[in-house]
Amino acid sequence: MLYTDNVNQLIFWVLIPLVLISFLFFRIVEWHFYNDGGRKEIAQQHLVNLKNLDDINCLILGGSNSFFGLSAEQMSINSKLNCYNLSLLNEGYSDESYFTYIKSAPISYKEINYIFYSTAYLLADDKLFTKRLKNNEDKIGISGDTSFRMFGDSLALRLKNLLEGNSFSKFYFQYPNPNKRGDFNFELYDGCDSEKIKDKWILTSKQEELKNWIKLNLLRIKSLFHNAEVYLISPSKLGNNKNRADLASLSNYLQAEAAILSFSYIEQSLFINKDVLCDSDIHANRTGRNIRTSELLDLIHSE
Repeated sequence: MLYTDNVNQLIFWVLIPLVLISFLFFRIVEWHFYNDGGRKEIAQQHLVNLKNLDDINCLILGGSNSFFGLSAEQMSINSKLNCYNLSLLNEGYSDESYFTYIKSAPISYKEINYIFYSTAYLLADDKLFTKRLKNNEDKIGISGDTSFRMFGDSLALRLKNLLEGNSFSKFYFQYPNPNKRGDFNFELYDGCDSEKIKDKWILTSKQEELKNWIKLNLLRIKSLFHNAEVYLISPSKLGNNKNRADLASLSNYLQAEAAILSFSYIEQSLFINKDVLCDSDIHANRTGRNIRTSELLDLIHSE
């Protein structure tokens, strides 16, 4: 009986506190190395920028594909467009998060006449699109209790990463704040390296879920911006021949839906080589952005 009491006291007074202290120490170390690649700071800078801009009548919405690949500054050269690029990396992590963020922006919704929505999830593979749906279920956000966390993985997973030759924590590019028009600021970024980019991507097999997802997001946009002409823009990505038939099928569907839901669908060209890309098959570099934005303006004018 005495032996049992001693064991219980040892567990209660030594082992349990030791486990708790070790866990807290691990999380503190992890928090110290926490880096979201500038994502929250970029989101905050957008809000600051918008407070200092007047007469905005055009918004670019989407994720990193449109943050890197479309230029509000270049589009605003057009006499009827005065644009801001409100694209967020990872498209705000979840739909609820992104559209809540848009609602919080200091924008006069009634004065927005043009929305250009370019989402990379149109050309996502199963893994990426499934992750988006999971983030939507978990209501992952930019900040707060449901914010996206790059720390919080188990110690076992961290050790597994090390044993497999991977880094202890995930690596994310550190991106600069956007310029005054919300565009990616290439002048402050020297991390473009297209040599490592691969083009082995396949469209998601979850085509019905994808169609429902994009339809819901378009309805959300139209409910926010009643006076806006909404353009759904296919994302430019490093092209390959594996997806031609599926891309054509998706394009035909979106063209048909455009007439039903009263939006315009514009299919942009895929990138044909890595020279116009930055650090991903969906991230244009400065040259690629100029090419893509110029093409978009031409396609708008030809409608």
